[in-house]
Amino acid sequence: MSNIRSWYLFLVSAISLQSVIWAAIRLLRGVLHPDLLSDFNSITVEIAVIIIGLPVFLWHWTRTRDSDRDLELDTDFDVDPGAMYFYSMLLGFFYPIVFNSIILLAAIFQLFLGFDSKLLQNNMTVSEAIISSGVALFILSSMVFYFYKQRFNLKKLDIASRTSFINLRRIFLFVLSLSGLLVTVYSVLSLSNWILLELFYKNTVTGLGSAASIILDDASRLLIGLVLWQLPWSRLQLFYESAYDGEQESPVRKIYLYSLIFVSSLVCVTTAATLFSSILGKWLGLQNDGEFYIVINVLSVFGVIWLYHAMVLHNDAKSSVNRYVEAKIVRIYRYLLSVIGLAILLVGLGGAIDVIIRLIWLEELGNALRSQIANVLSALFASAPLWLLSWTKIQKESRVNNEMAQVERQSVVRKAYLYFFLYNSTMTVLISGVIVLSEFLNIWMGDGSIDDLFDDFPYAIAYSFIALIVWLYHRAVLNEDKKSNSSAYTDSNLIQMRVVVFMPENSSFAVDLSSKLEFEFPTIEIEHTYDPKSLDNLTEVDVIIINTIDSNIVSKSSARKFVIMSSNSEQWYWIGMSHQSQSSQIRNCIHTLRQVLSGEEVKTPYKFNGCIVGVVVLIGIFLLFLFTMIFLVN
Repeated sequence: MSNIRSWYLFLVSAISLQSVIWAAIRLLRGVLHPDLLSDFNSITVEIAVIIIGLPVFLWHWTRTRDSDRDLELDTDFDVDPGAMYFYSMLLGFFYPIVFNSIILLAAIFQLFLGFDSKLLQNNMTVSEAIISSGVALFILSSMVFYFYKQRFNLKKLDIASRTSFINLRRIFLFVLSLSGLLVTVYSVLSLSNWILLELFYKNTVTGLGSAASIILDDASRLLIGLVLWQLPWSRLQLFYESAYDGEQESPVRKIYLYSLIFVSSLVCVTTAATLFSSILGKWLGLQNDGEFYIVINVLSVFGVIWLYHAMVLHNDAKSSVNRYVEAKIVRIYRYLLSVIGLAILLVGLGGAIDVIIRLIWLEELGNALRSQIANVLSALFASAPLWLLSWTKIQKESRVNNEMAQVERQSVVRKAYLYFFLYNSTMTVLISGVIVLSEFLNIWMGDGSIDDLFDDFPYAIAYSFIALIVWLYHRAVLNEDKKSNSSAYTDSNLIQMRVVVFMPENSSFAVDLSSKLEFEFPTIEIEHTYDPKSLDNLTEVDVIIINTIDSNIVSKSSARKFVIMSSNSEQWYWIGMSHQSQSSQIRNCIHTLRQVLSGEEVKTPYKFNGCIVGVVVLIGIFLLFLFTMIFLVN
């Protein structure tokens, strides 16, 4: 936790320091090269910013040391403001460093090659670019060095903030690594697309000046992007392999890997479908506008990204000493591929049925329908193998008669997968039914025509039919899992388990808990009692559920003990633990009992804090850019 005063001081320090730094950069640029200044007024503005901003920063920055010793906690935000300030400022320095490094590297390349025209960004000459980027790199690099020195001082002064520093350092490194990967992918696509289109499609030779501008800019961006990607990533890999500061249990790493795998595999499948469509379109007599070469390039780049991060995930699973963790990593990966494959497969099937309907109705094969046939067949060819390979492995693991199959059937990701397609198929039928019925009502009321019905009717029928098949199939899988789980509980040796809810008989919480347990585990004996004699016959396979105030009564029992952190006394305070409602305690108790039955390691359900949610949002924005980038690179 932290207090509002600390956040205020660090926020003002951040804004004032950034203002002073960029004013100094612009002023020094103008002093060294007057052409980089727009007019004389800009000099006075920068001087004024430095004179006003520097005292503001120094006053607030010195007060942040006092806030470190301030014991007043008036917020529930579980992130240290000093750690947030440190890594936010570093990000604010690193991104301009990357941008200016690209400009400086391109200018150096042009200088060695003898180009002195205004080929750089903002129409700067080589000398202007070297001075402009060099000044920025010098000042920003100095600030990075200063901040790294301050980090160690802060850690010595505030030991309690170590956890925040570790978590935010991890996020900081992953953000840098992702940024470097994005820059690298963009540069590779831009450069290779230009080469392929110029040499193989347009069959033209670009002028030397224009070619140099494109190649040098992309080459500079590529080199900086590789460095920005590999330096933080190699450090993260070192942390993971050495199990440093809980890196192996980090949810940020899993989010990073699974997100990249999901996006890269999705791009690979869609671009593979586009490639097949281009080939089929050429076979059907359609014109190729050059996208064939672009698709091959995109497929190659994102295929490498997919393969590399899938190998990293595979190594993470193999290095795990816990077989449940290993199975969980592989399970999520397979379900991600299955979601992508089945989603694109369903779109292709819907388009195939729509084509059949239109062929019967129109009885002709125009260019538009030829293009649709090519797109439909390509979607089916690209997605069907991916879904079949991943889903058959999933089903094979879930149907084996062992403990891991039971864990597979009860996993959250499997239920999320099944209900995701149940929900989407239901919504598809609902929307399609509304469209068809509204068109019929328009015709019946004289406000529509048969031609209007034809525009939407084939799509509605096709997708409704497919949605019904999908719903029936996944519902059958759910029923099969339910029967298999029930059979596993019956055949298990744990069927002899007794669960004793050792709480007062007039406790409404105990009564509610007992009824929920009986409903969730009908084959297990659930007993609600407050008689200590009933505990004498319990064995090590049995379970006792107790309140903390009764823990001394059952301490000598050999049964496993589930302790409910609750007390009616206002004199009891649970330090470092948030209050839980009775419904949450019941859910956690059921979850723990399921873990015991399946042989899993007992762990509390993880809750995402605000910091993790922020990372997810940030990564989502980056991945959205990554996904749309392939359509912007020409």
